[in-house]
Amino acid sequence: MSDDPIDAVKVASLATSTTRRVMIAQCIGVGAEGDDDAAERFDDVEVMQPSGLMAHPRCTPTTEALAVRRGDELIALFLVDKGAQVQAVEIGETRLYGVGTNNPTTIIRLRADGSMDIQSSSNGAINIRAHGTGDVVVNEGLLKVARVSDPTTGHTHAFALTAGPYPVVGTISTAIDTIASSGGAARFKG
Repeated sequence: MSDDPIDAVKVASLATSTTRRVMIAQCIGVGAEGDDDAAERFDDVEVMQPSGLMAHPRCTPTTEALAVRRGDELIALFLVDKGAQVQAVEIGETRLYGVGTNNPTTIIRLRADGSMDIQSSSNGAINIRAHGTGDVVVNEGLLKVARVSDPTTGHTHAFALTAGPYPVVGTISTAIDTIASSGGAARFKG
């Protein structure tokens, strides 16, 4: 570590703390290039993360921390992976992406035009869960969304057919049915 109050350090390992709600890093400070064994080492470095956000990125050879020294303690203000894939973020966009690999695994984009994109990679599922009695609602919908196995309510059409002097009256069931009111996803509205 240099005499500057803030310095960049290499991150050797990352772990989620088992006793506190923080990430813990092992960091390697200033030393000769390529001679990490002779460099100053810091264990149990707390990695600061915004309230409500907890991430455990994959530690790579290019992971660094911007850190500040508080007495004998080193605190990592944030982590950066200088070798990760470059992300083209639009002006006015906010982007959140999974940090599991050098390539983002899932991306959530809050775009400047007000739209939002959620994209999973490698055919990953996008799960949305509403616990308790909460509903998942799309576009302020009020009707339940039908599922593949939901029952349908058939309907019939009355007809009258005259064949010569003998009229025939009856009904025809149609193949176009509606979803029964008992069907549909109870907590998904569209």
